Amino acid sequence: MKKIIFFFSIFLIFACEDKDDEVNPLVGQWNMTNFSSGTYMKVNKTQEIFMGETEGSIQAKTISNGIPTDTYNLTEVNIGSYDDGTFINVSEYGDNFYADYNIEDYIGSLDQYDQSNLYINSGNINGAYHGTNFDYSISTNSLKIFPDTLYRKLYINGNEVWDSTRYAIVEGAIEQMTTMVQAGQNFLMDSDMFGPMEFPDELTLILDDDGTGRIIEKMWGQTEEIEIKWEATDSTLSWIEECNDDECDSEVVDFTFEISSTGLSLSNYQDMCEFVDAMAGEGACDLMMNDEFGVEIGTLEGFWMEMNVSFSTMQASKKSVNKMHNKRSKLGNYSFINGYKPPKKFNR
Repeated sequence: MKKIIFFFSIFLIFACEDKDDEVNPLVGQWNMTNFSSGTYMKVNKTQEIFMGETEGSIQAKTISNGIPTDTYNLTEVNIGSYDDGTFINVSEYGDNFYADYNIEDYIGSLDQYDQSNLYINSGNINGAYHGTNFDYSISTNSLKIFPDTLYRKLYINGNEVWDSTRYAIVEGAIEQMTTMVQAGQNFLMDSDMFGPMEFPDELTLILDDDGTGRIIEKMWGQTEEIEIKWEATDSTLSWIEECNDDECDSEVVDFTFEISSTGLSLSNYQDMCEFVDAMAGEGACDLMMNDEFGVEIGTLEGFWMEMNVSFSTMQASKKSVNKMHNKRSKLGNYSFINGYKPPKKFNR
């Protein structure tokens, strides 16, 4: 009996040692082979929405002493109707200029304050034009500005001066193009709201068996490398940047993972409506999607970001499907290294 007990004890010791010696399958160097990322929405009713595409333009021509000097084509439109009236903004921003045209159309007793303004900053002009005789028409998805003459406005010795020899004429029509979204389908969104698109050229994830590691990301010819502390459950890999200065991101980044014979797959999901409602109140996501894209109130089922990355232990060239959103997005930053980072201030 003693021999049997002794033999069983030895067996347990070796079994424990074998278990302790097991290597976590996540440990090692992983090289990106495939990357896809995007912002999606789902609606419960088939409908047309606006994704920022327009046709036509509002043209602003500047004239000095009867001679045309510059022409600007304005394509960015924002229209707001409020208790005080209708307010229209049409603008265009280029590498060396910006032009901004505004109409303030008050209602009722406030009519006396109606005005239009054009602001231009370029190599030739840096000034403001002012007018009061604007006219326009608005339909569901189009804006037409009838010829509006605005005169150069200056301040000389503290006095407002209008220069009738220098003026601008603003006119034209612009129409928002629509995109059909089918009910119940995941719709990949592409809009200036999310900033320019970019994705990693190379991505390396190094996980050491002591719970430390590194992430090396190459993008646009630049390399970013961070040291991390990581841990994993049966299905979730989490890490946090390890550093000693205040500039580090201290938030934990979570990815679900799967390991197969072909490599490692990581996935991240961010519910954007959850974030928007938390920042601006319940129902804010529905209102934002209506304001920004024309989604019918009450038809939005989901609005989210997701990222899927495949890795191999072998060096391999990357393949990109959908591109990751740039860190200048209105809704915050979304990257592999830092996960989702909300903006410091959210404005609907």
